[in-house]
Order: sequence, then structure tokens, then C-alpha cells
Amino acid sequence: MSENLTSILQAGLRPSEHVKVALETRLAPDPVLDRTTDRDALQQSQVGGSRVLAVISHRYLGTEKEDGCVFILKPVPSQTLYSDEEDYTIEHIFPIVDDFSIAMAQPRRTTMDLRASSLSVAMNQPRTELSLTITPGGDAATRPIALLTTDTQGLRAVLAECRRLTASVAAVDAANRFSWVNLYHARRGPPASSPPPDLRERRKPLLSRLSGAAAGMPGDESVDIELIRDEWIRRRVHDELDAKCGETVQLRIRIGTFNVNGKMPSQDLSSWVSGHEIGRSLMGQHITRPEAESGGSPLASDTDEMRTDVSSTVSSNPRATLSASTSVTLPLDVGEDPADPDLAVFGFQELDLSTEALLYSTKTVREDAWCMAIFAGLGEKAVLYEKLVSKQLVGMLLVVIVKKRLRAQFGDIKTASVGAGIMGVMGNKGATAVRLTFTPAPSAQAPHPRPTVLTFVNSHLAAFDEMWEKRNADFHDLSKRLLFEPAPPVDSASATSEGAGYVPAAATVFESDALFWMVDLNYRINLPDADIRSLLSSALKQRDLDILQQYDQLKLAMGTGLAFEDFSEGQISHPPSYRFGTALPADKLGYDSKRKPAWTDRVLHMDASPLNVTRVAYTSHAQITMSDHRPVAAEYKICLPAVDRIRHDALVRSLWRHVDDIENSDATPKIRLSSTAVDFGKIVYKRQVAQTLILENTGKVPCTYRFVAAVPGAPIYPAWLSIDDGAGLILPGEAVAVTLTAYIDDTTAAQFNLGPSRLEDTLILHTALGKDHFILVVGEYQRTCFATDLAWLVRLPGPIRALRNAQDLLPEDDAVTAPREIMRLVNWLMSHATDVEGLFITTGEDVLVEAIREVGLVIRNAAAQYSALVRPEFGYGS
Repeated sequence: MSENLTSILQAGLRPSEHVKVALETRLAPDPVLDRTTDRDALQQSQVGGSRVLAVISHRYLGTEKEDGCVFILKPVPSQTLYSDEEDYTIEHIFPIVDDFSIAMAQPRRTTMDLRASSLSVAMNQPRTELSLTITPGGDAATRPIALLTTDTQGLRAVLAECRRLTASVAAVDAANRFSWVNLYHARRGPPASSPPPDLRERRKPLLSRLSGAAAGMPGDESVDIELIRDEWIRRRVHDELDAKCGETVQLRIRIGTFNVNGKMPSQDLSSWVSGHEIGRSLMGQHITRPEAESGGSPLASDTDEMRTDVSSTVSSNPRATLSASTSVTLPLDVGEDPADPDLAVFGFQELDLSTEALLYSTKTVREDAWCMAIFAGLGEKAVLYEKLVSKQLVGMLLVVIVKKRLRAQFGDIKTASVGAGIMGVMGNKGATAVRLTFTPAPSAQAPHPRPTVLTFVNSHLAAFDEMWEKRNADFHDLSKRLLFEPAPPVDSASATSEGAGYVPAAATVFESDALFWMVDLNYRINLPDADIRSLLSSALKQRDLDILQQYDQLKLAMGTGLAFEDFSEGQISHPPSYRFGTALPADKLGYDSKRKPAWTDRVLHMDASPLNVTRVAYTSHAQITMSDHRPVAAEYKICLPAVDRIRHDALVRSLWRHVDDIENSDATPKIRLSSTAVDFGKIVYKRQVAQTLILENTGKVPCTYRFVAAVPGAPIYPAWLSIDDGAGLILPGEAVAVTLTAYIDDTTAAQFNLGPSRLEDTLILHTALGKDHFILVVGEYQRTCFATDLAWLVRLPGPIRALRNAQDLLPEDDAVTAPREIMRLVNWLMSHATDVEGLFITTGEDVLVEAIREVGLVIRNAAAQYSALVRPEFGYGS
């Protein structure tokens, strides 16, 4: 065994562990595979089967006691840029105990194959190859592992070292025996690796994700250290790679949602599909709708022969959804437009409303028809695209199309579906989803680009105004049940190479870099029907739509955290997309007279760093009138840094080695604060005041810190204060700056305007596995008449900042008729601002508003006449 390999393995261990022996091996071929597989194929199956067997010992601090384990490590591509050396990931760990054994044997020598294709392999076969079978001891459930090696001398050293450690383990206390191994079990999955962490957790502040803790009650520190450490690694990777990346990759995505109300396509969909009208001629393309199998008319809507099922298709044929009856006349040379989407995703609801559609079927007539309509809507650009995947559940269909030149960059495609309709499981309501991985094309800066996981969900929730709680519940139910199952191993050889018994966990829709949810959510507007129609029937302006959105059930659910929390939608600038009358009585705008108009059809998204997702368009398409819904489409531009995966993984591993043993270190973490008191000085209403606190790690080991509450359940810091880094990690000798910001908003101003002007509180900074630090924060609040009850303002004896306490207020009988501040403003407005358009609609400039708030006013005479003086130490206007 080369000393170079030993040094590489030793570099990945703690000082308390040592590599005693390292042996190069390979996985033994499966006997069944060996008998039934062509030799060339067998040789190929052994590629990537290299393993390293290492005997690792641990000596307990201050004693001569020692135990050890056998590590099986798998070589992985170099994790260090510009290096030819391999890195190793831990695949198995076997404690060396009494019943642990390694059996050695010489396998049956096979007949040499002299065929030309394998002659070089045969001539290079080693003369002596030994097999070793590792049988785990104790209660290990892992089956024995068979390896092959040609290093007979190294194998003898392995057996001798295992015998020595078997004898020495008896001297180690049973309670402490092999406790050091837990750290290396955790290393099997490197942090910041695929699949991506849950988007909901990534968007939460780190401090809110930690365990409950208070002064003297540190909480679950092992969990907290792990969360803080992983977040520190992600931030460092972002700062050192993503933020400094000079090259970016852009991906344009168009997403559409359409409740077709059981209809077959009968109109031009170009405005919805491509974002612009192509015209009824469809650019020379003639589309014939597929006929029912009964041989009826192409326009027939008989659902007996058009049932759809739970089906999923992945297509490599660019026009796999076009039937033989489709005739296409396309230009020979079609150029791309930079505005064309690279990926288009279309979600349909109520594809089939028949009762028979709830039964199992293998027909995809309706899916084929709508896929044809999508490609027809692309016009001459259809030749540039192909269907990537589709997923159908009864009436819900999700179709993904992609530019042909980008097809190779999308892989690892998975689909899922769940029902939430009748009895909570039927597919008349529910969701379908597609998960795919986008890997940009290699470049000079990123020869091995880091992949990005994108997830798309199409759902249909419960209808009717009063069912909004059911819709909220359905969202949470779908979020839990909508899972992407891992692909099963191709064969036993691949299963062995990845580790015996290893089955990846199913991924949720939130374990993505970006999640897009296109929906007929059926959320309504909490206003009377007459009020909604009144706002819509007038000369419609954006402010009318904004008023309606204040009462939109989905916006309310998102704002209160009842459903779709942390999703983004943006401003809606189109009228409600539902419900339009077809053969029903309708109002002047075409809305059904018996149903309140509503934005039932929506497109939402959620993303996290390093992706930058920008919505560039969001609209409905009123010209498509075949359904009682109007289709809705949104366009997004995704910008991601072109980071090399090898370089990314190398940085992650390098950072991990600096901080992976925090929990097991014998040294005590130590932090020094730049100050134990922070004075904000004068704190003015709606004006931020920031102070910086420096935390320095003066110890010998990395340490994690967090702010905790004084007592369980209490706030960590007062309402008028915020902390930008409430938890973090500091390496030895390094320091971090924590910013404390004081800010008085309307809620806190109303509390403090009649209370003490001095603000004071104590913050508690806890060091994991260390001690607590106490920090005094103080400030002098400058009272203001803003956010003050009018009943108090009329009782002010003078400027509010001169008020010492509530006892100085005038008796109720001596109160003035109206607050002097409001009278002063009204008088000025009546004299100077009667001709200002939009005075009470348009928001004033922040600098001007702050100047008005702080202008000094003083009473000049008993007649309540005022003169404006610039004296900020007084102020009715303050």
C-alpha cells in the first residue's frame, strides 16, 4: 500500500484516529452474473468497483485503551481542483469485535479468454488473486461483503491488525466503546449535497429553525450544531463560489394553467402557449382532432371512448403526441427568438368530467388532443420543440415540452400524482407533479456544471366559496403525500456497488432548487357579488384589482400562513379568470350571473439561493373562450451561476473538514465580545438605527453561537430590535460582525408613545457547549404623535416629546375638540393642496414624509394659531 494513499485517508480523520493498514481491493462479481453474462459485459460491470479497505484505530484520551473498525471506502472523482488524486467516501464501517471476521480464500481460476476483444485483459490478469469475505459482528444487519485483492502482504497485515484490535477492545468500557464512530457515520452524506434541502426550511431564518432554548436551558445542542454548521457551509459556498462567479446561465420557462371544463381543443391556443397570436391559419399547420375509437366524428365529445387514467409518459420523439392524421407544413429554416421559452410546462384540469374517467383505463385520447393543440399553438416554432414528459391523473394533466437542442440537459425525470377528491383519494381533485434535473452545458469555467432541480405541480382543489378551509387542508395534505419515489436498482451488481441494502428516501416537492405550482385552486374573493362586479364593471384600473386582491382568499391564506406560505405570485394585473358564462346567463363582461368572479387559476413559485427567479409576465388570455375558465400563463427567467460541480464539492469537503468535530472536541469553545453594552442613542419613529457587535473566537476549536430567550417561551429580543445573524459559526482566530437594528414601527410606537422613553433590554448569547454572555441594549425613544390614539392626542398639554408620563395628560373635560396636529395639517391642505391630483392615493416620498414628521411646531397663542419653527426638540408634528 502506497504511503500516498495512507496520507490521503489520514487527512480525513481526526487526530485521535489513525490508519493502521490500507488495502486496495475491488468488489467480487456476483456469481450469477459471472455465469450468465458475457465476459466483456462482466469486465464493464467491474468498472467503478474499486474499494479501499482500511483498518482505523482510536486511542482514548489519557489512556492506553484502544479499539478499531474496518472502513470500506469508495473512490470518487477528485474533489480538489487541478489535482489527479482521488477522494474517498465512506461506504461501510464494521466495528472489530469478538465475532467480527475476515475469511480469506483463493477463488477458482477461470479459463483464459483469448478472444481479440479481451486478449489485453486476459494477458494482464494477475497471477494470484485472493478473495476476502467480511462478516460483521454484533447485531449488525449488513450482509457479508466479498472483495478481491492481489496484495497478499497487505492482506496479512490487515488480518494481524484485526486480531490485535479484537484483543484490545475488551479493555474499553462498554458505555464508551466505538462512540467515536458516530462522527464518521454522519460523513456518509456530505452536506449541501443532492437532493436539495427543503425549500421551506431554507427560506426560514436560521434562528427560527433551532431547538427551543433559554438561559440555562441550551436545548438540543447536537441538532443545533448540525443546522448551524450546514448553514455556515452553504453561506461560505455562496460567498466564495456563487457570488464571485463571473458566468451565469439563463433559462426561460413558460408555465400555463387551464381548466378546460371537459372540452376538447377547438380554438387557437397560440397566445397562451407561446405568448403571441399566430392566427387561425396556424402558420400553415392543419390540425385534425383525434377521433374516438368508435369511429365517430372528430368533434365528438363522447366520453365513453375518451377516458383517461393515471398515466405517465416520457418521450424522446419530438412530435410523439402528434397522430398520423396531422399534416404539417413548416419552413425549412426556423430561427430562435431569445424571448422563446427554453422549457414550457402546461397544466390542465377537468380534462374529462365523465364518471367513467374515474375508472382505470389506458386510453390517452384527450392527452393526445391537447398535446397536438400545444404544438399547433407554437406555429412554425413547433419544429424546435419536443415533448419531454407528461403525467395524467383522471382530469389533471401536466405536459412538459423542451427545446430539442436542450433536451440532453434535462435528466433524472420523475413523476408523481395523488388524489384528493371523493373520499379524499379519488382523482377528480388532487395533483400531478414532475421533477427534473437541469444540467447546463459544460463551459471553460464549469467543465462539470452543477445541476439544478426543478419541480412543477399541477393541482385542482375543492370548489365553492365556503370551502376555503378545505382548500387549505388539501394543500397541506398534497404537500405531504406528493412524493417522488427513487428509481429501483437496475441489477444486483449496481445495488452492491452502492452499498448493501441502501434505498434512497422519497423526495418531496419542496426538495428542489425551484418549485412552480400551477393550479385551479378555486380560491374565491371574500366580497359580496355586487361589490366585485361594481369594481370590475367600471373603467378598470390597477387600483380596482388591488382592492379585490385584498379580499382574495389565496392572498389571505398566504399572508396568514394557513396555506402556500413563502410562495410568491406578485401583482395580478388581469381580471378574474372565472367564471364565464358559455350557455349560461352572463353579465356585460361575460361573467356567469350566478357565480362570483374569482382568480381561481394561478401560477405560484418558490425558490432559494443561489437561483434568481424573476417573473417577467403574468396574464390571462380572454380570447380563448371554449371553457368557463380563461387560461392563465406566466413567464419566468431563471438565472443561476455557472459553478463547476467538482470545484463546488471540493470546497464543501474542505469546509466540512474544518468544522466536522465540534461535538466531539475536548476543548471548550470561547468567544470574546467587543462590548457587553450597546447604546442606540436617540431612536426616532420609522428610522432605523444600527449598531455592530463583534464576536471573536479566542478558543482552539470552531464554535457555534445563538441568541436565546431569558425564559422558555419568551421572545429572544424585544419587538423594537432585530438581529441579522442570530446564530452562526466562527472558526478559531476569526471574528464575525453581528448587526443589531432598532426600529420603531406603528405597533411599537403606539406602545411607547405614552410610556417611558428609555428602552432597555438584555440579550443572552449562548455558545454551544460553552457559556452564556449577557448584552445590555439601551436607547432613548423620541415620541411621536403618529400611531397615537386620537383620544390621547386631544388631551396633550403640549408637545408629545415633553410628556413625562400618562399622568401629565389633561383631564377628559379639558380635552380640545380635535387633535391640534390634524387641524394644522387640514388647514394647510385646504390652503395649498386642493388641486393636487391623487393626493390621498399616491404615497409620498420617504425623505419628505420624515421631514414633515420631525418639523417643530409650537403654540403661539391661546387661539390655537401656530407658527412653524424648525425645532426638532419640540413637536406636535412629531
